[in-house]
Amino acid sequence: MIAVSISPRGAASLRYLALGGSVLLALFNGSLYSPIYDSVDQILYLLSRSSVHAGPLPLQPYRTSIFIAVMTLLLGGIPAAIYERIRGLNQSTALSTGLWFLTTLVLTLPTLREAAGSD
Repeated sequence: MIAVSISPRGAASLRYLALGGSVLLALFNGSLYSPIYDSVDQILYLLSRSSVHAGPLPLQPYRTSIFIAVMTLLLGGIPAAIYERIRGLNQSTALSTGLWFLTTLVLTLPTLREAAGSD
């Protein structure tokens, strides 16, 4: 077995790269290519139509995209948080943020497939 040693600076770079990739994937998952976009939009409309806190009118078209992106990030972080809890870590490692990235990628696969299939 070959042991690979990563410097602390390199590990921090990997953490930030994986986290940035997770954010980009989540933002893409909130795009119009998402197969769940229309159903989430309808549900959010029904929940907020009688609310005073629906937000300013210019932000309404972005509500669904932001909601899907945030939920993708939150759901993608659950396995990483469980891993960190089991290991007793106080800080994220390159492995845990990589796990977060992979989970976000799995959640985004239907959107990536839809975007690749539409011409």
